[in-house]
Amino acid sequence: MRARVRLIMSLPVTALWLLFAVANFATWRKTHVPLGLGAIALELVIAALFVVRRAPLTTSRAPLAWSAAAVGTFGMLGARPHYTPVGGLEPLYAALQLVGAGLAVWAVAALGRSFGLVAANRGIRTHGPYRVVRHPLYAGYLLTESGYVLENPSLRNVLLVVLVMAVQGVRVVVEERWLLGDPAYRTYAATVRRRIVPGLL
Repeated sequence: MRARVRLIMSLPVTALWLLFAVANFATWRKTHVPLGLGAIALELVIAALFVVRRAPLTTSRAPLAWSAAAVGTFGMLGARPHYTPVGGLEPLYAALQLVGAGLAVWAVAALGRSFGLVAANRGIRTHGPYRVVRHPLYAGYLLTESGYVLENPSLRNVLLVVLVMAVQGVRVVVEERWLLGDPAYRTYAATVRRRIVPGLL
């Protein structure tokens, strides 16, 4: 029964990813440029992990946590290609996306099936990129989504990325409040001081 519910819940996410990917692939055919390659790869990884994630030890039931998780994780699937790279620096924006996607994949690989969307305790992870910042997955989102919007600047995409990044900030705060109830996480937070950007944030 639980597997069936998880499958049903994954169908809308799959549909959103397919619409996003198809829109970008269609533009590839016109421009001969692999638009949004990093963003497509990142969203595919996140969508796949959404399906196979492990049940948490504890999880937040706050509506804010759930709504922020949905918008922050899948909001950029509403973006659409609009190939007019700012300053003509398309290779830089493509690189930003790929570096961000690579960082995000590294982060979720370190989490394994402990990956989750809503603020929850699935066990504290302190290896890999988590030795540098406490939320490397969000750093990956930041790079990838910024690269995509700079490559495809439109009012829709800019408004969407501003919304998604604001919501990601909310997610970080909500997750920190939840996890700091665990003594192990408090010890970890005292050691790894920065949340997203080494030396800054």
